[in-house]
Amino acid sequence: MLTREQVLEVQSYCAEHRISQKARLEELNINVSQFYRWQQKYRQEDEQSSSDPGAFVQLCPGGEFVSPMMPPAKTPGKAKGKTSPVDNAESFLTVEIRTSAGTMMRIQGSMTAAHLHEIITAG
Repeated sequence: MLTREQVLEVQSYCAEHRISQKARLEELNINVSQFYRWQQKYRQEDEQSSSDPGAFVQLCPGGEFVSPMMPPAKTPGKAKGKTSPVDNAESFLTVEIRTSAGTMMRIQGSMTAAHLHEIITAG
């Protein structure tokens, strides 16, 4: 069994070090199909519970965030229809905000450049 935190750790490590998940899983001797099965399970759980707007982000003992949700699955192939301008293109982003007083917040999800601008300029 792989925990949600283990799956997210592999994803985070791969994104940070720019390596494939398959390569990292081989390094860790984790069965690739088992990893993807657990990732799918957690994604489905997230979709079912995404209606809870009051969910909190878990903090680990060093102040590091543990994301409560799996990033959305990447869909293969080309998008149908016209391509949208860069400003309207949505990307799965993680924004971490830390104030000088030590307060930490993570906002995670599909956002456009306009969403990101609103977050940055919010006072």
